[in-house]
Amino acid sequence: MKLLCFKLLFILCITLCNFSWAKAPLVVKVGATEFPPYIIITDTGEVTGIIGETIEYMNTVQNDYKFVAIPASAMRRHENFKKKFFDLSFYDNIEWGWDKTQADASDVFMKGKEIYIAKAKPGRGQEYFTSFKKKTMVGMLGYHYGFANFNSDPVFLRKNFNMQSSSSNESSIKMILYERGDIAVVSDAYLNWYINKYPEVREKILISKKVDQNYLHTIIVRKDIRPTIAEINKLLSMFRHSKEFKSIEQRYGVTP
Repeated sequence: MKLLCFKLLFILCITLCNFSWAKAPLVVKVGATEFPPYIIITDTGEVTGIIGETIEYMNTVQNDYKFVAIPASAMRRHENFKKKFFDLSFYDNIEWGWDKTQADASDVFMKGKEIYIAKAKPGRGQEYFTSFKKKTMVGMLGYHYGFANFNSDPVFLRKNFNMQSSSSNESSIKMILYERGDIAVVSDAYLNWYINKYPEVREKILISKKVDQNYLHTIIVRKDIRPTIAEINKLLSMFRHSKEFKSIEQRYGVTP
């Protein structure tokens, strides 16, 4: 009798373990490159910003996958993608150096743009942004900019635009304020967020009406993996129509 009970208990444990294993969500690694306010990486390596809220929503509305953001270098992200260190890249675009034989792009779910800023000075107006000749440009290392025809090679940028590299949009703004460069390229969403946080900065900088580039945010997805493009697009469609997304719009001034 004891032997029979032991066998039944053993079978029950195995069944429960198998059931638990079968239901365990598949961990999906998301490469996160510093891109405030969309992607913010703290000094401790924690990934926050809009991406954190996006991933939290996607993990809440389904049980098949657990999306986890991991920091990814802007300079090495394409190489690391090839090495399969991660399989998704949020707030990205297939034209930003991705190998189309290895990656697909989701539907566009958010829009944005990058604009120019300069130090505000008496007599300086929008004409200052007409030409970049004999000016020192400021931008983030590894990023693609319209004024350089999307060539992100540091040597090319330094030679042709005397490009000074910054580590973040915040650093770019501060370099302009401290006159360590003439014109910087920053995302409009970050600039809006930064000025809301530090309103005294608004009168110290000149914001261009000229746009460096308009970008269409998608999710880059490795081909032939789970989740599929169709699954990602379904989650994004749900996200766009959610109260969480509306809250992000209001707080960050982003465009759906």
